[in-house]
Amino acid sequence: MNKSILNHANTPLFLQAVNSELAACLSTPGEDFSTDRFRYLCDVRHKVVVRALARLDPDVRRSFAKEELEINNNLEKLAQGLLLNAKDEAVKFSRGRSAVKKYNK
Repeated sequence: MNKSILNHANTPLFLQAVNSELAACLSTPGEDFSTDRFRYLCDVRHKVVVRALARLDPDVRRSFAKEELEINNNLEKLAQGLLLNAKDEAVKFSRGRSAVKKYNK
């Protein structure tokens, strides 16, 4: 995921840094991808967004929240896709292991 997709006109600097780390995490090749790191960065991102919302003026808060909601929806879709891929991989592994056991008998 491109870090520019995670940023918008009202993105604070610290959130831009977190978004950059998140984009780097998401661009990691398959086997090197860390779901723990992804979850950690999403948690940090959430805390930064909540803190930013508390500090913003009411006029800016509404547009910030609207833009962040769209980004969060995209991140949620991405996380669901990662979950489905992990489930598919687990099923393939389980079937492969069963096939090996049958072959060894």
